[in-house]
Amino acid sequence: MKMTYLHLLRNEYMKQFKRPRIWMFIGFMIVMNIIAGLFFKLLFRQTDFMFWDYIHASSYLLLVIQFICIIIAGDIVSSEYERGTVKLLFTRPIKKLHILSSKYIMTLYCILFFVLMQFAMSGLIGLIFFSDTLLALSEQVLISLGSYLFTFIEMIVICTVAFCLSAITRSSVISIAVSIFLVFTSSIVITLLQHYKYEAGKYLLFANSNLMPYFFGDPLFEGMTLVSSIVNILVHFIFLFFLSYIFIAKRDVHV
Repeated sequence: MKMTYLHLLRNEYMKQFKRPRIWMFIGFMIVMNIIAGLFFKLLFRQTDFMFWDYIHASSYLLLVIQFICIIIAGDIVSSEYERGTVKLLFTRPIKKLHILSSKYIMTLYCILFFVLMQFAMSGLIGLIFFSDTLLALSEQVLISLGSYLFTFIEMIVICTVAFCLSAITRSSVISIAVSIFLVFTSSIVITLLQHYKYEAGKYLLFANSNLMPYFFGDPLFEGMTLVSSIVNILVHFIFLFFLSYIFIAKRDVHV
């Protein structure tokens, strides 16, 4: 069973990294970071802009990486139905739960891969343009590292939603479009709820997905804690994954 599951994971890895789009994404990231590095170097050449300032600024490029990961997460299950390859998966003597979980693990791996790649490229470009301030340590170091860590957690949240929508709807277009829509609208809705002091807003998933305020600011709603936000995220994850499994397990495959 262990070897079978490892084979599933390896199969998912090969599926993703043999597709041309992954290498297009990587190439786009490289070009994007080079342009960003040149832009900041020229813009702040007469200022005291430092290495860790650049690392923090580069974390905003993770928004682009987030869209890349949403595309992968929103496509990883539904594409099997759209291409008709799902029958090949489900006719094997492997539990559907194992198939679903292997795809989710691959989704998490892709998120980690792209975030670490972005951080590595930012560090490399930062060394090229701002290496003389590398050892200028301050609170900015923690803020820079924290911006990557907490954005990474947020990406896991939205990509989990995209993954589950992919399994439930069997449509890449719907799962990707809805997830991107949530990225743009959730912060607006939560800001409005916060402004009008609707305490029920603290139970929403996207009100809890950003953990940075617990370390560098204040919670969005009164009564929110780091533990309650983590529990909220985990409960949503369990519910979404369970719902995804129900839809996968109970439906007949027609392709």
